[in-house]
Amino acid sequence: MIGISVTVSSDPSVKNSKDVRRTFGFRNLQPGALLKAAVRTQGQLGVTIKVIRVVSVRKEALSKMVHDREYGQREAAREGYPYLSGEEFVNCFCKKFKVIPATPVTRIEFTYV
Repeated sequence: MIGISVTVSSDPSVKNSKDVRRTFGFRNLQPGALLKAAVRTQGQLGVTIKVIRVVSVRKEALSKMVHDREYGQREAAREGYPYLSGEEFVNCFCKKFKVIPATPVTRIEFTYV
């Protein structure tokens, strides 16, 4: 079982609502795969290990979240950031990883096991 890092909100109203992760790599990941997730909570120390099951995997440009505003808002919430627009999420992602919105990333949808 391979590992992946997932950060979730410390806000109880959105806890465990994150079910999408954008990342780099994981090109050969298949739906149904189990991953060992190191779940970090924003604003708190410590890591909880959970098992997640991959629902779907696809490559897409971050800019899709900017060009389709409704999609961007939904996806930002699914990433654990319901207070951000798609454009704000993309800006934060790009700043953190030093990429541009046209950068293709791996979108992983998952459920907690």
